[in-house]
Amino acid sequence: MTSSVSTAGLRIGFVGLGTMGQAMALNLHAHRIANGDPPLAVYNRTAAKVQPLEAQGAVVYESASAVAANSDVVFISLFNGDAVKQVVGEILDSLADAPKSNTPLVIADTTTVHPSVPTWIVEQVSLRQESLGRPVQFSQTPVWGAPPAAVAAKLVLVTSGSASELIEAIAVPAFARVALNCGADVARAAKFKILGNFMIAAIIEAMGEAFAVADESGIGRELYLEFIKQMFPVPSFVAYGSRMVDQAGEASKTQVSFTVPGGMKDVGYAIDVAKDVGMRLPIAELAYEHLQWVKDNGDPNWDWSSLAFALRKSAQQ
Repeated sequence: MTSSVSTAGLRIGFVGLGTMGQAMALNLHAHRIANGDPPLAVYNRTAAKVQPLEAQGAVVYESASAVAANSDVVFISLFNGDAVKQVVGEILDSLADAPKSNTPLVIADTTTVHPSVPTWIVEQVSLRQESLGRPVQFSQTPVWGAPPAAVAAKLVLVTSGSASELIEAIAVPAFARVALNCGADVARAAKFKILGNFMIAAIIEAMGEAFAVADESGIGRELYLEFIKQMFPVPSFVAYGSRMVDQAGEASKTQVSFTVPGGMKDVGYAIDVAKDVGMRLPIAELAYEHLQWVKDNGDPNWDWSSLAFALRKSAQQ
């Protein structure tokens, strides 16, 4: 359900303009301008990435700290937790030297990170809040959806933390079609996102196993893919299944939406989340093993659906 919180007039910033971040930022900027709100403030380490936004009227700054100084809400979209901690640390450092203000700064991280990252950030904010020039709130706000969904503003957002309702009001429908609110526990959205990605990994693993057996038993992976299309016509299922089948599976080497190391990172996080509550995810452990095989014997730049090559190898042994 869309939030009723007003976002009129808020200054919004965006740090990190990779494939997903740039798409989200472009949609957010267009939505804000269409509603008479201030242009987006943006920063990216690689200057070329800001050009499409600058061409649309977004204001480009030379650092994440400068974006924060000119924003009420800053979205972050980076590669991993270490990068997020570095950027948030830089922003907090800059606020320690800033003039006192009662205007809050909300930081919203859309990156898929280990749950320890948002926990660390909230601890840092709490420890340093009295020395900062502005009140700071943090929300973990990862998204589900491939780049085409980001371009179409059809992402699924999951939020947790003290500013979740505000983030939902900004994001939907600007760059997301729906938001799932996990409540005040800031780490919960990170866990939710990781378990969501585990579900995708489990589907990829299951399809890879089924394709390998279908080949060996004479059914053929092409016919099995047709079954998936007819019975489970979910775009992500069909897309990953097609990469495992098209061009004898070679498509998973060139049609890349999520790389092998990225898949290993997220599957590894899911294993950790299960361990933290005294449980295991056996399918995740298998998927991790097969992704490791591809990294060692194939190419880490392949799509994570290429784990099917490890399963084919097993069938041939």
